[in-house]
Amino acid sequence: MSQSQGARWYGAGRTDVGLVRRTNQDALLLRNELGLWIVADGMGGHAGGEVASQIAVETTASLMTALLESGDRHGGHHQEGLRKAVIESNAAIQAEGAKRPEYKGMGTTLTALHVAGFPQAQATLAHVGDSRAYLHRAGTLSQLTKDHSWVEEQVRAGRLSEDETATHPLRHMLTRALGIAAHVEPDMLSLFLLTGDQILLCTDGLTKMLSDEEILDILARFRLDAQSACDTLVRRANEQGGQDNVTVLVVSDLAGGP
Repeated sequence: MSQSQGARWYGAGRTDVGLVRRTNQDALLLRNELGLWIVADGMGGHAGGEVASQIAVETTASLMTALLESGDRHGGHHQEGLRKAVIESNAAIQAEGAKRPEYKGMGTTLTALHVAGFPQAQATLAHVGDSRAYLHRAGTLSQLTKDHSWVEEQVRAGRLSEDETATHPLRHMLTRALGIAAHVEPDMLSLFLLTGDQILLCTDGLTKMLSDEEILDILARFRLDAQSACDTLVRRANEQGGQDNVTVLVVSDLAGGP
């Protein structure tokens, strides 16, 4: 596969069980040669969450790989292909749940990134749930995705404050996830990337433990070392309590300056 699919953009990642959970129900995918990166955070009893996140990542990756390796490099086709891959992942999770009673009701978040184009790189994001994508650009950190959670929707509607969400009894309730309903529509976002940009994909095991300011500081300090940025983010999340599985993935333009 030609490197031009994700030209000059490379990802590093790390996933960790944390300090409280017994199993890691997060999943991640790193396909630098395709310009494709995914994080997912599973939920469900027994091993259901782990199964759901793996199905989501593997199904999305398989369908996108087939599209990208077909030689189709049209950006609009990539966006629609990624959308359809996520929708198919939802169907695959539901099908597995129907076959295995112990997995009934399992689900997962999913945030997927595809980068294509050279010299002007275009990023496409597909998002379901409360895992997140951030853009680190010119010293600022911007959240690209909106959490599909009850409390965040109340905040956006002006019914709850950010401070109230930290202890609200419904703070863990998702309003959209893969595997829960017969059909799910992912949020889609496309943007052009600039030299020096970083994109962070992460599960809520990171954002529950670290503020945006702490995340920005670590990304800035390790601007030219994505793996060290990931390792440090995970270590700091655990130092702050490690209350959940934590998965981080940093995608950057290695040609960018510090």
